Amino acid sequence: MLTLLLVLGWGALAQGQPDPVKFGQVTAADFDASALKGAAGAPAVVLCDYGVTRIEGAHDGFRVAFERVTRVLIQTKAGYSQAEVQVPLYRFEGQEDELLNLRGATYNLVNGRVEKQKMAGSAVFREQTGPDQMSRKFTLPGVREGSIVEYAYTVKSWRLFKLHPWQFQHPDVPVAWSEYRTIVPGFYVYKEMPRGYLPYALRTQAVVPYSTIYHVSHQDDRGNTADVAPTQRLVTDAISSRWVMRDVPAFRPEAYMTTPRDYLAALEFELHQTAFDPARPKAVTSTWEKITDELLKEEAFGGLLERRDLAGEFSNASPLTPAATALRTSHPDPTARAAAALALVRGALRYDGEEWLYARTPQLRQLVDKQLGNAAEVNLLLVHTLRDAGLAANPVLLSTRGHGRVQQEIPVLSQFNYVVAHVALPAGQDLLLDATDPLAPAGTLPERCLNGYGRLIAPAGRWLPLTPAQRYSCFTNARLTLTPQGEVQGSVRVEYGGYAGLSARARLAAQGEQKFLAEWQQQRPDWQLTRRAVQRAADPAAPLLLDVDLRLPGAGAAQPLYLPLMRLLATNDNPFQPETRLYPVDLGMPHEYATTVLLTLPAGYRPEALPGRLLLELPGGAGRFAFDTSLQGQVLQLTSRLQLTRARYAPGEYAALRELVTRAVAKHQEPLVLRRTP
Repeated sequence: MLTLLLVLGWGALAQGQPDPVKFGQVTAADFDASALKGAAGAPAVVLCDYGVTRIEGAHDGFRVAFERVTRVLIQTKAGYSQAEVQVPLYRFEGQEDELLNLRGATYNLVNGRVEKQKMAGSAVFREQTGPDQMSRKFTLPGVREGSIVEYAYTVKSWRLFKLHPWQFQHPDVPVAWSEYRTIVPGFYVYKEMPRGYLPYALRTQAVVPYSTIYHVSHQDDRGNTADVAPTQRLVTDAISSRWVMRDVPAFRPEAYMTTPRDYLAALEFELHQTAFDPARPKAVTSTWEKITDELLKEEAFGGLLERRDLAGEFSNASPLTPAATALRTSHPDPTARAAAALALVRGALRYDGEEWLYARTPQLRQLVDKQLGNAAEVNLLLVHTLRDAGLAANPVLLSTRGHGRVQQEIPVLSQFNYVVAHVALPAGQDLLLDATDPLAPAGTLPERCLNGYGRLIAPAGRWLPLTPAQRYSCFTNARLTLTPQGEVQGSVRVEYGGYAGLSARARLAAQGEQKFLAEWQQQRPDWQLTRRAVQRAADPAAPLLLDVDLRLPGAGAAQPLYLPLMRLLATNDNPFQPETRLYPVDLGMPHEYATTVLLTLPAGYRPEALPGRLLLELPGGAGRFAFDTSLQGQVLQLTSRLQLTRARYAPGEYAALRELVTRAVAKHQEPLVLRRTP
């Protein structure tokens, strides 16, 4: 029950916890960062970042009030950017966010005393960053190495559907203490959406008394508005929540990551329901079923799937329909028919590079005439063409690796930025197709699409795993002969399969064959190539082949003779150099590298030392490295195979993964030692 009582202050609502920082209370001790974890060598250290969000009464409703205090120690010139601050603001339903009580200051320690320089009001300026977005920017004055900068402000917003987000972790700079609190009355229920992989130092929640003032107005028959009463005081219970992280490391990108947004420790909130009448709560968040229905009724999405526009006023037939219809008889196999329809679309439309959910040209004929389209236009035309070919096809929404992972429990369309096509095959299999990349074989999504799950937009919508259809594989076979003078001659074939083939074809298309081959040789400067050729470049379904004839000049009569064959031919890149890792390793797809070398020795040469055999396996079959050597007569065989059988490895598996790859690379560095016998 709502009761009229006196207003409670902020402190009374925050579970009795004192604020971790107060603006203006900087002491000499704050300038000593020696005890702060991660501070050594950092350009700056966030000493404390503290925010509080509270829902408060306003005129005819409620609004969100967000307060923030941030204090940063600048250690080097590279940290000066921490004194440049931008506060984002928004316009919602004609009302702009209010920025209030903005304060800023710089502190320097001079002869043991703290000197303060306030920020002038003229240092703040406004910038329009979008139709409904703007920002206030300011630079704190008098900054030098060793300064502390501090700023505080309040933002009041009408955007109740989202609470102010909070980011605990920041690029390049560690954070000693980051704390966020929210006070939400019981008639608003928000979904909490955490991101990142760091643990909380504190996480508490309690029911507390809540009170606020609001105004109620009434509009008469003439349209005049007046307050019914000067103020109303509303009291109920609220949920007071507190999240704290301490000694937060600076975020630094590591190998095999998606977008930093997936890894930075942060909190976001979405309004789930309102319960002004507890007996009849009202859902605010949409559902995936509603989103599907709305998209299919949207002219710039569902309109491209129909033969007439959604209003039924004009034809929206595709120019590809006659050719697609003919595929029903020419390609009776559904998988082959889907591949043929994919080729039709790729031949008619090129991808312009824009990742987007909606068509900018919803007329199919105009789209095909333009011969250029964004991701939605290309792949919605593909769905239309697949249906014309008699296949059960529907669009799939996904978020690319650069856009971030989708949280399935939050039905929000803005999580997606891309569309592909789905075909339900008769055997119950799911076939995913993308017409944006002409180099990808049918059924192979571009690597940017391999990001968790996609949402099937159909009456019986469901989540589809974006599982890679192929591995990233690179196989090298060498047939070599050692001359009596110590020179190595022979041929090498490199086979780029799956996603390695897709990547190699992209480089080949961008560079041309001559530059592509020259780049390969530059990575192997010791080899002298006498012949080089690329094969199967035009067939994306087949591995790309690189064939070369080569010679490695000999060392004459040197004894013993060291031949670093595996160092020159096998994979030697190790992206897992750091000893520890906070985040998952996201390869996108399984990887496999295999190298086989057959070396024919001249009479009188024998191995003095062969690299030893080695077999390493990760738990659960997650990876394997095998190395073997054998000698039959004068033919020496070296084989190496490194397999990473999973697309994703958890942080707890990193140490074993790193050890596997490190030992594989070390094994490839071991030379073959030969000696001429009398």
